[in-house]
Amino acid sequence: MTTITTMTNKKLIKVSGTILINRNVERVFDFFANPGNDNLWRTEINKSILNGALQIGVIVSEYSYLSKKAPDNLIEMQCVQYEKNKLVVFETSENTGFYLRSKRQVKVISDTTTEIIYLLEFDMSIVKFALGFALPKFIVSYKANSDMKKYLLKLKSILENE
Repeated sequence: MTTITTMTNKKLIKVSGTILINRNVERVFDFFANPGNDNLWRTEINKSILNGALQIGVIVSEYSYLSKKAPDNLIEMQCVQYEKNKLVVFETSENTGFYLRSKRQVKVISDTTTEIIYLLEFDMSIVKFALGFALPKFIVSYKANSDMKKYLLKLKSILENE
């Protein structure tokens, strides 16, 4: 599902996805909630560094390949919500160049099955920054939805085959 909204005069793309993982909730949450693992399942991530224990207030430095023009782009986010084995939310601060929000939620389905709900919101202007020109919203939405499906399938594969 993709929606486009305007927040504080910024055009945002919202992308979400869900998938069932055949692993217990503790294992799924420990892996999925930790941005340090993102480079294993999100192709654009070079590395993410968690500056301390995963808790409200911790800062994440995310280095990502956006394009040849921005091959190691740094975005810093802060953990703004945290509930062990349930939810973690990371968000850029007001003074960051591009808004980004990552909501990672897990739900127990059974002792051996966990549902992942992943929501990303990001500022459309990051696309213009990375490419040097703007793309139509529908193209960015299509690509973001396609990437979300690939991310979740890769995450499922990693967690179920470890």
